[in-house]
Formats: sequence, structure tokens, C-alpha cells
Amino acid sequence: MGEIENSNKFQMQLIDKLIVGMIGLASLIVIIVTIVFVNNKYKRLYENQIKQLSEIPYNETYRYLSKDNTIEFYRETKVIAEYKCSSDCKITDFSSSQFIIDNDDLVPVVDNGKVNLYSISNKKNSIVLDEIPRTSINNKYGIIKMNNKYGVINKKGKIILSCDHNDIDINISHIVTLNTGTVYVYDDNAKLLASQATTATGDISISEKNNHLYINIVGSKTTTLTFDTTTNRFIN
Repeated sequence: MGEIENSNKFQMQLIDKLIVGMIGLASLIVIIVTIVFVNNKYKRLYENQIKQLSEIPYNETYRYLSKDNTIEFYRETKVIAEYKCSSDCKITDFSSSQFIIDNDDLVPVVDNGKVNLYSISNKKNSIVLDEIPRTSINNKYGIIKMNNKYGVINKKGKIILSCDHNDIDINISHIVTLNTGTVYVYDDNAKLLASQATTATGDISISEKNNHLYINIVGSKTTTLTFDTTTNRFIN
């Protein structure tokens, strides 16, 4: 009889353990299913929120949403900054002539006839321009216009030549500017090499050949200045 009782007792313990194990397994399955469901629901909500946001051309960090005369900037689904429009404003559309600033923090916003380079991190306008920065042959630099004067900006969005020039042209190795009565020649790092007085006015175009930089000033007539790139001096 004792052996039978012990056998029954062992069987009951084994059944109890199986029941407890099954309950634990069922609980684990419920937890896993709940986690998967919640993750899928969150993923769907996240994807839906992202779909509602507009992309900023060549910007991998931020997106935006325009509403109620305000542009909201998002990092993933979180609002990082808000731009309050003074009139109808928009993120600029990209064109082939537009200089691309690699700094994702600076976003060009057209507002009230001006182009504001808005700093998302500082939540304010960094630079206010007359028009979109435009490309040059040297992709390190773009030409900017402010109050009808020209300057130069780099890929980080930093102004390297202030907007106080009448005209600017850039090639791979030089930057040339025309101010009233003076032509300035800079190297590829925007370091001033030389200047030359001139009475010519108009638009600048430059070309380079055989260690000579030819600076054409096209106005009512065309004036050409020649700059020796080996001596960094004007020849005429």
C-alpha cells in the first residue's frame, strides 16, 4: 500500500508541475504576442506619422509639416522647431542651379520675398538672402545675394566672403570679385591674393589657361584683365 501511495503522490506532483509549466508557457506566449502586437501597432503608427511629413531636399536628418502659417520641423516623429511665417512661406524646391549646403541644420525657407536660412538647432534665422544660393564651378562654394550685393558661402553654410561685392565669379582654383573701382582675386581657400583698380563696370566672367587667369568685365564694353597665377600678380 505504501508503494502505491508513493506512486500516486509522485504522479500528482508530476501533474502539478506539468500544469504549472503549461500555465507559465501560456503566460510567456501571451506576453510575446502582446509585445509583438504592441510593436506592430507602434510601427504602423510611426510609419503613418512619417508618411504625413514632407521631405526636405538633400536633408537626411529632418522632415517638415506645414500648417496654420507655421512650418514644423521633425526629427523622426518629434517636433524639434517651429518656423512662424510672416506671410505665405515654403521650403524651397530644389533646382539644378541651387547650391546644396551639407549642414542639415540649415534649411532654406522662402518667406515674404526673402530666402531665410533657418537654423533648426538655434530656432531662428541664421542668414537672410535675396535669393537661393546658386552653384559655381567649384562645388565647395555657392554664390549668395543679400541686399543686391554678392558674397560666397561654403558647404557648411558659413559665409566666407561677405555680401558687399557687385559681382562674383568662381572657378576651380580662384574666386574673383568686382567692387566699385576694384577687382579682387582670392585663392581656393578664399585668401586674398591681389587687387587691381579698374574703371570698368559690369558682370565678371573668368577663364584660366597656361598659368594665366583672364578676368572679363562685361558692361557697355568688355574689359579683360590678366592675372599671373604663378606670381599672383596682375599683368595689366
